Amino acid sequence: MKKYFQFNGTINGTTFFLRNLFVAVLLIPCFILTLFFSVIVGMELMDSAGIDIQEIQESGTFDQKELEAQMEEGFKDNPEEILNIFKNAFTPFWIISFVVSIIPVVWFSLSTYFKRITGLFSKNNVYIFFGLVITDIILDYLIFKNFLSGPIFKISLFLSLIIFMILIIKDSGIGEEEHEG
Repeated sequence: MKKYFQFNGTINGTTFFLRNLFVAVLLIPCFILTLFFSVIVGMELMDSAGIDIQEIQESGTFDQKELEAQMEEGFKDNPEEILNIFKNAFTPFWIISFVVSIIPVVWFSLSTYFKRITGLFSKNNVYIFFGLVITDIILDYLIFKNFLSGPIFKISLFLSLIIFMILIIKDSGIGEEEHEG
């Protein structure tokens, strides 16, 4: 298990692809924490707006428009209260939980990219790896900044996909049994 998180060895394109799929499995605890956090913050928001969840459950009816109107009415006079609820919800427990759940994902992903870069470019692999990480961070920033709009989004997404496909498809020249990662 230790070898999967170490920054040494090489992997082939298929292993690189499978390890990237496994990153989604490693993200499950983070998604669960996000779901619980959202439920807790949502319940706090409804409680602050004066909406009784028990009453909604007992009546057995749920009207989305009525709930939205109650939420709007509850925060009309004091919209800063919403910000205070979010600010107070970020307790040390939640912050530490999110960080602890995301560290293995980032570490595993970075080690996967490093092993693939080492397999493709044995010389200067550290420089190429850091260049790839910086390029990926810039492209991800551009993708999220221009989400679903404009040519910058399309170009950034296209470049990210090309880099990912090159890492999967390009032959490293190392035999499949000779990869060490």
